[in-house]
Amino acid sequence: MSDHDERLAALLADAVSDVEPTDALEAIRDRTRVAAHPRRPWFLAAGGAVVATAAVITAIALATGDPSRPSTTPGPATHAPSVTVDSPTPPGTSPTATLDTVATGIYYVSDTPKGPRLYREFARVPSNTRLLSALELLTRAPQDPDYRTPWPAGSFTRAGFDGIGVDGQYSITLADASLHDRPAGMTEEEARMAVQAAIFTVQAAGQGRGPVQFYLGNNPVDQVFGLPTSEAVTNDPVLETLALVSLTTPTEGDTVSGSLEVEGVANSYEGNVHWQLLDGEKVVEENAFTAEGYGPDKLYRFTGTVDLTGVPPGSYTFLVETDDPSGGAEGNGPDVDTRTVVVR
Repeated sequence: MSDHDERLAALLADAVSDVEPTDALEAIRDRTRVAAHPRRPWFLAAGGAVVATAAVITAIALATGDPSRPSTTPGPATHAPSVTVDSPTPPGTSPTATLDTVATGIYYVSDTPKGPRLYREFARVPSNTRLLSALELLTRAPQDPDYRTPWPAGSFTRAGFDGIGVDGQYSITLADASLHDRPAGMTEEEARMAVQAAIFTVQAAGQGRGPVQFYLGNNPVDQVFGLPTSEAVTNDPVLETLALVSLTTPTEGDTVSGSLEVEGVANSYEGNVHWQLLDGEKVVEENAFTAEGYGPDKLYRFTGTVDLTGVPPGSYTFLVETDDPSGGAEGNGPDVDTRTVVVR
């Protein structure tokens, strides 16, 4: 895969994740890069259709538009989708064990002061089965131990997209009826996050904000985890669903030396994103990054470099959090994301 392809893939992935387009996933790509067959840089297979330059422009527009507005108006689904793009991965086969892969976001659940919210990790999936492969990764343990998945292994059997470019509808077929009702101990809000995790994950893999119809067999299923799904379901508003701060790099367990390159997304008061480097509970270094904006509708990119000169070798926790000018007097407190990093 050419550098041009890599940058385009990252830009599109971030566009449907409702953040400013970014090319700064090189650290992740370097760690997960595999050899790839050359392919035409301006065409990506998605849902059995070819996404041309016009779709690229549309995907970029998603990053600056209203993220709560779906690309189509969902309506009742009365039959299985006419285009099924993904089939199950053969047993014992890794969904990333293929030459032609793309980067995508997998959305997991973690706790915030406002309750459970979604955080994302990036992974590479086969381009020809990107939808189902991304959902399969959703059923596996995330890299970050602070995250969790509400979806058990083997939850999904098919995933598809019926449409052209960003105009269309996704389908997710469940393995069995065990996912119909809300499990004991799962709250309604946790159930909402579970359904939204699947929606955001398949949308990121498909690079468009289409609605999602859940199926059991060839028929729409009336509910998933106890929530109504008879008709296609759209993604909920970003700031009511995603954590207000999320790290892209570093990833969990990264080894660094000299400096730590940081990138993430946030929606924080005046764009202030505070950070700390912790040795246990001891603050070793702290300062703040400035995000590219803040407002009522999306997350904004932030980047920065932490100078590690003088920091002894060892394992540390890197923490970022949203600004809380009231000191907890108003609201629920800051959203937080952390990574374990090893300084050598």
